[in-house]
Amino acid sequence: MTERFKKIVIPFIWKWEGTKFEDDPDDPGNNGEKYRGTKYGIDARSHPKTDIKNLTAEKAMEIYWNEYWIKCACDDFDWPMSFIFFNCCVNCGVGRANKILKLTGKNPKKFLDEQEAFYRRLVEARPTSKKYLKGWLNRTEDLRKITIGA
Repeated sequence: MTERFKKIVIPFIWKWEGTKFEDDPDDPGNNGEKYRGTKYGIDARSHPKTDIKNLTAEKAMEIYWNEYWIKCACDDFDWPMSFIFFNCCVNCGVGRANKILKLTGKNPKKFLDEQEAFYRRLVEARPTSKKYLKGWLNRTEDLRKITIGA
């Protein structure tokens, strides 16, 4: 695990994902009655065998490193695209991040623009997600400022 990952990437993710257990019934990370909740941005749907409520920061960081940064080959991208792509994998899912990458290439500005457009289309298709839109757009804008300065 790199220092950049621990000192820049993870604090950003936790700033936007939160570090406390949440059980929002509209959160698509919930997975029925047995597996519910999110903590550190790790959700029960993706990690049904993980005790989300008692998840530690260290374990969450390991999950992000192994299941997202390494598995998604974020080191294959130059900085800041590695960070931008990782953030999208976490927030939109790996499949969606790859679709956005295919559309935009490794252009950070175009990637972030398309990610924002995806959020808007998602809210149109799934109105219960409207309450998240402002946060998603603010998160993307924050990432834009710290990575490409725009």
